[in-house]
Amino acid sequence: MNMQFIVLVNDIVDSEFLPKWCILVRMEQKRIHFPRTTAAQRKLLFQTWEETGDVSGACRKAHVCRQAFYNWKSRFDAEGYAGLERFASSAPKEPAHTSSTVEQRVIEMRNVHPDWGKRRIADELAKANAWERVVAPNTVRRILKDAHKWTPEAESKPVVEPVARTAEEAEQTVNVDLCFVPATHTAQVKLPAVSGSSGRLVVERPKEASLSYPGQVFAQSDLEYAEAMHQFRAASTESTPDTSSAGREPDGATTVREQKRALHQAETELRAQRRQVREQCKQQDAAWRALRERRRAQQKASASSVPTGDDTSSLSDAEWRQMRQQRREQHCQRDQEDALWREQRNQLKQQLSMLPIVTVWVAVLLIVDNCTRQCLGLPLFTVGAHVTAEMIVAALQILLPADLQFLISDRGVHFTAQVFKELANNAGFVHILIARHRPQSNGIAERFVRTLKEWLATHSWETEAELLALLTLFREEYNDRPHQGLPLPGLSPNEFAKRTGIL
Repeated sequence: MNMQFIVLVNDIVDSEFLPKWCILVRMEQKRIHFPRTTAAQRKLLFQTWEETGDVSGACRKAHVCRQAFYNWKSRFDAEGYAGLERFASSAPKEPAHTSSTVEQRVIEMRNVHPDWGKRRIADELAKANAWERVVAPNTVRRILKDAHKWTPEAESKPVVEPVARTAEEAEQTVNVDLCFVPATHTAQVKLPAVSGSSGRLVVERPKEASLSYPGQVFAQSDLEYAEAMHQFRAASTESTPDTSSAGREPDGATTVREQKRALHQAETELRAQRRQVREQCKQQDAAWRALRERRRAQQKASASSVPTGDDTSSLSDAEWRQMRQQRREQHCQRDQEDALWREQRNQLKQQLSMLPIVTVWVAVLLIVDNCTRQCLGLPLFTVGAHVTAEMIVAALQILLPADLQFLISDRGVHFTAQVFKELANNAGFVHILIARHRPQSNGIAERFVRTLKEWLATHSWETEAELLALLTLFREEYNDRPHQGLPLPGLSPNEFAKRTGIL
């Protein structure tokens, strides 16, 4: 609000009510801002105007400015009160809106593959469209948000740009590594991390398994020192199996495998029984709901003195109370059955966790091109931990490119043997050993191992032939699916090689 001060002198203003010197304040108000009108305001505005014919009075009553009246008058004259309902939008009518077909495909991909992110879905759509971009990753996120299928965790993942440099040409550099998988596997079971760099397998312990060692006896505060020392000595002298080394197949491995198979079969049967019980409960609940609805209809008919026409559905109060009591007993019985089922399931899980993780292993040698990320081969060795450097060299002699310049590997005993040095000299490539305790230096191979194990964890195999078929299928799928590597902006390794003129 602006105020102007005017000083009036007694000889200019002749008034006995003013002092000799006084200050009169003239206040100038700013223009009133009227917010956007509503449909009710506009209706009231023109109703008042039609009744009174006074534009100013109608504007004051509806609390709108005169300009709003004249802006809407032409529409009122043309359409009447119906033209006052909504604004005429001047926004563009979504000229670049994503088609419903693309949105449906995005949602379907999310349903089938809930672990795919926005970039993977966008790249898969581009792959199906001859590698032409169909939708942007952020548009995929918007579509999934609108469909309530976007999790906040997916949006809050930190984006870390690695500092790396890859080969400039195909078949210039390859990354190799050795991974170990079980000889048999059941789907949806996590594959443990295994390290064979030291010449023996070191298997990741499951989180549920608790470590047992002699020093735990000192945690018992109520135990005397002398007694604790005697128990520690007794526990230290007992022979404990070396669980970290799983290279050799121990005696009774077949028995352990049979025990695991029997426990998995018991778990499957228990799950089937549980499913059958749940179906019976659903049928019982449906029958109870139907009976309750008939009871309510009977009560309403009794209150209104209108016959229901179904005498067989009539229930007395005593019969209804008896049936409600039976329903309560049924719920109590269900709770007991649920508790028994959970106890049996926990016992099976505990028995599985007490068995050795894996008794027989299979070694898989992976060879990945550093430039195109193409998988050049996945030879497997059924000897597991007994795989030797000679076996690895024999496989590499067949699969390595002829013009290879560099080969990157870790410092495992299989890659530092003398026979591997002879292979490098004869083939004419430089063997690059990564720094100790820096597996990220061989990140292409390490990430490939993770992708391979995540894919294998969803499949089952019992024999070497089944595992070999799965590895062949994975290699074909991996080379033809979108890759998020730095030189590959959403293209597959095969497509990237084709576009750069490598193939």
